[in-house]
Amino acid sequence: MTKEDTASRLKTAAHWYAELREPDADHRTWDAFRAWEGSDPANRAAFRQVEASLSVLEGSSLAAPGAGTGYDSSDTYTADRKPRRARLYWLTGIAAVLMLAVVSVVTLNPPAAPAVQVYATAIGDTRDVTLEDGSHVTLNTDTELAVTYSRSERRIQLAHGQALFSVMKGTRPFIVAAGGSETRALGTRFEVYRGPDDVSVTLVEGSVSVLPERAGQGEPETRLGGARAGTVLVPGDRLVLRGGAIQSLSQVDTSEALAWQTGILQFRDVTLAEAVTELNRYSDTKIRVDDPALAAEHLSGAFPAGDQEMFAETLKLFLPVEIRRRGNEILVEPAGGA
Repeated sequence: MTKEDTASRLKTAAHWYAELREPDADHRTWDAFRAWEGSDPANRAAFRQVEASLSVLEGSSLAAPGAGTGYDSSDTYTADRKPRRARLYWLTGIAAVLMLAVVSVVTLNPPAAPAVQVYATAIGDTRDVTLEDGSHVTLNTDTELAVTYSRSERRIQLAHGQALFSVMKGTRPFIVAAGGSETRALGTRFEVYRGPDDVSVTLVEGSVSVLPERAGQGEPETRLGGARAGTVLVPGDRLVLRGGAIQSLSQVDTSEALAWQTGILQFRDVTLAEAVTELNRYSDTKIRVDDPALAAEHLSGAFPAGDQEMFAETLKLFLPVEIRRRGNEILVEPAGGA
């Protein structure tokens, strides 16, 4: 509620307080008051606040002349009492003072910001986390995210890395923000990977809406009812975004996409360069392929995440390569300098 809303509600409450204290208040006045009070719990709270404060003031030296002591007062008002309008002005002015007091308290003691929980994994590690609403998150290697739950939403900020979300249904939207995109869900299972250059969202179950900062590939931004509309995914969809714009939407095998949970990386017709980039996420030992032609070779297979030595040795079964080790690097080169 804004300051203006608070001031307006207290002013109306003060007006009703004055109306009900007038000797000529009849059943129609009371019926109208009860309709206003019952239309919103905040109205009732505002009236009680005015009632409690003004009932104290009316018994003090600050009271307006002619003030009574309650709704049912049968006191006889003298001819020299202030006009009714003056009484209303007095009560309304007191309500304004109350409003300033309320606003001052809110300003000096603002509501505490929602607590932020940060979760992270080191290179080669994974971690399972159960959130306060029962939702479940599995963090993959070298991942960091921050969780903030407020009254209006459940928000995850993915700083880097990859996480699988199993969202508990609820009335508040579950939002994962990453690299200029927001993925919204109420009850579903999906994965978000934020890499150095792009963000990918893979839907496993249910439905999510992915909202990029801007429409991709030169297409106009989609709007529904004047509001920005996201891309709705179906199970098996993988949406890739770069620079806040949609790059591609494709279907993937979700069992292969989530194989990292078992410690296995599944590759299907990817380049050696792509496979190496993925493998290097799981180990401090980095594989290097400097030869462009070799890096462009395609491969498929399943490999243990983080076992760089095994991958390098396995490559020799499929490609004419030589393996050299230098510190924390494994160099993969064409055999015989070819």
